[in-house]
Amino acid sequence: MPEGHPLSAAEALVLLSLPRFDGRQAVKIGLMSLQAQGILRAVEVVKTNVFGTARFAAVRVAPEIKPEIPGTVPASLPPGEASLVAVVRAAEPAEGLISAIIKEGRLAYGDAALMSTRFRDFVPRFLLPSLVERGLAEERQTRRFGLIPASGFYRTPAGEAERTRLTAAMQDARVIPDYLDRDPAQAAALAAAAGSAILLVAEVRPHFRRLAEALREPAGDGAYYAGGFDFSGCDFTAGDFAAGDFAGGGAGSTHPSARSTPGLTRPPPTRAADGNQRRRFRVRSMPAARCRHGRNALLRAG
Repeated sequence: MPEGHPLSAAEALVLLSLPRFDGRQAVKIGLMSLQAQGILRAVEVVKTNVFGTARFAAVRVAPEIKPEIPGTVPASLPPGEASLVAVVRAAEPAEGLISAIIKEGRLAYGDAALMSTRFRDFVPRFLLPSLVERGLAEERQTRRFGLIPASGFYRTPAGEAERTRLTAAMQDARVIPDYLDRDPAQAAALAAAAGSAILLVAEVRPHFRRLAEALREPAGDGAYYAGGFDFSGCDFTAGDFAAGDFAGGGAGSTHPSARSTPGLTRPPPTRAADGNQRRRFRVRSMPAARCRHGRNALLRAG
């Protein structure tokens, strides 16, 4: 890999997926990376009203991180992650709820008018330029369907080599949970090889606290490193972005089952008289104009 700072987790995600990329996933991984570094802190907001008590996942900038004070924000923080810190700070007046972070993300990354959560500008503005500067990606002119001129970003030979290395390191990292008890040093070596891409390995996420112990520096400075990635603040217990309604732009409940699919409401499962569990779906009412159109079509067909 070219000289310089290691790839961030979000940059690694995009490099692996080129020429396609998912802005929503890149933002989510970027937030998880900041949380793992201790720059963001997961909290749980409890709200009580006449209907009862509800718990919501929230994330806030750590109190000791003050951008206006030099030295409190890591100098090596990539521009994309620095932008995400600003987004989370902007959501703090709304208690840092996931829904507020999504709203601020829409404003920052070009989705406010569309009311979507694709965060379409995040990757082109922050991650692709970094990959190009490192010599890992380049813009190429192509044709869609062989006719329509278009451009896209593709891995360079150096990018292909880094992709191969990351893929192998992530594959090896999947067995880290097996080594944490019997060979912590081997677990630490596998994590160091993966670097920040360790956040992309789903099998390892539940074990970050124990992995942090295996990665503790002998110098005892309180930080945990994997290829330059700091695990010292790793804590996803309350603010796991994969568990909240991050994709749908919901209220940020810590309970994924609270999510609903547009057009359908999904009541809790009910158990029938024969003991089998049945799930009922209730379709929301269709707009009147569409109902009339469908009725007229049936009358014409008859």
